[in-house]
Amino acid sequence: MSLLQYVPVVLVTIFWGASFVATKFVVNVFEPFPAALYRFLIALVVLLPFTKKRKIGDINAFWSGFWGITMYFVFENTALRYTSPTNAAVIVSSVPLLYVLFTHLIHKVETTKYHYVGSVLAFLGVALVILNGRLMKLNPIGDILAFGAAVSWVFYTHYVVRIKDVSGIDQTFSITFWGVVTLIPFALFQDMKVTFEVKSALSLIYLGVVCSALGYLLWNKSIEIIGDRRTTNFIYFIPIVTVISEFVLMKSEPTIYNILGVTMLVLGLYIFERGEEYGKKRLRN
Repeated sequence: MSLLQYVPVVLVTIFWGASFVATKFVVNVFEPFPAALYRFLIALVVLLPFTKKRKIGDINAFWSGFWGITMYFVFENTALRYTSPTNAAVIVSSVPLLYVLFTHLIHKVETTKYHYVGSVLAFLGVALVILNGRLMKLNPIGDILAFGAAVSWVFYTHYVVRIKDVSGIDQTFSITFWGVVTLIPFALFQDMKVTFEVKSALSLIYLGVVCSALGYLLWNKSIEIIGDRRTTNFIYFIPIVTVISEFVLMKSEPTIYNILGVTMLVLGLYIFERGEEYGKKRLRN
């Protein structure tokens, strides 16, 4: 498999890894649900001129928008009201591991011990990087909500792979459209007042244009090119990008936990890839 095929998912990983800083600026000015609604409204406006055949009648686009946009951000944004960003990041990073289990049980995709060992090792590596030697301070309500965000992304991927030509702009527009529509009832329960502040406004534009319109397009393109499992595994790298950004922007020094965690992550993904290749060989035989 050519390294160029990984370009879309690498780009979106970088975009989403840096999005945490932008989101922090936005939610300091806007309520969480309206902030998500405005973000995806911007994405919808950006995608609109490039669409030709808007396939909003596709039921899979509806469920993709509902789970991947509305429920994901409802769960994640609410979770951050009760638990720490660290806890939420660790729990949401369980998505690839959950998706391997989901595809094995529901899609009946062949899954070997390499897949499970690699996924668990990669997840523990990410947790080590995020926690940086600290223990998680459990908060049942917040942590359950964060787990809800992780499950929502699993369902998003489940429905996205059912969409024909998922990487097309028309399909991304349809998913975003339904995400906006199903977000509206949640946003109405919070203060939707729009306050202009330069840093939050620029951050909202970045989230809408780069992370949502371009980001979802690249993510869906990657699913088409390298497959749903490989693409989902790149969620492990999102918090790593955030940590690296902190190193670069805040001049903080990497710790032994960071180095060990990244090593475990890379080793885990290597083992997972061995599982993919082993599975293909068995199918060929």
